[in-house]
Amino acid sequence: MTIGASTTALYYSCMKRIRTNEGYVSRNFFNAFKSNFRQSTLIWLGLAALGLILFFDMRIAIEAKGIIGQFMVVSCSVLIIPFVLVALYIFPVQTKFENRIRDNLKNALLMSLQNFHLSLLIILIIGTFVCLTLFFRPFIGLILVCGVGLAAYLTSGIFVFIFRKYIPKELNEARRSVDAG
Repeated sequence: MTIGASTTALYYSCMKRIRTNEGYVSRNFFNAFKSNFRQSTLIWLGLAALGLILFFDMRIAIEAKGIIGQFMVVSCSVLIIPFVLVALYIFPVQTKFENRIRDNLKNALLMSLQNFHLSLLIILIIGTFVCLTLFFRPFIGLILVCGVGLAAYLTSGIFVFIFRKYIPKELNEARRSVDAG
């Protein structure tokens, strides 16, 4: 139930750590969890419901024979691509921008398409973690110790880079902190 709020708080903590090198990770996490709980939970429930519908539609499409089955597979695939892109971006976008859910969903899709090459990199990172977890038994130990936090931390650097295009003030602050250091 709290997967959405937890994921949003995780990305907030990771991105803040990368941007500012601030050491208060747990405080940042719990503050972000509380402030984003309602919207992130609603987003998660919507994504979970839509994901289940797409999953079962694809299973039905694969089982269907003939031209109708092929048409269903193609149409489900066309819907799965934007679903995956939005699912990758929505929680980091939720941490960064205070908008209505509909606006954050739209922004997540637009940012994922405008930065498609980086979206593919994020998919590659997360896909590698999933494949290693499923097919390489020793990797399960790393996942148990580090959890998905490691994957979130690796992708957070990419999201920080992407969001700097949309928040120029943050880029200037980052340059000033590098110059001062």
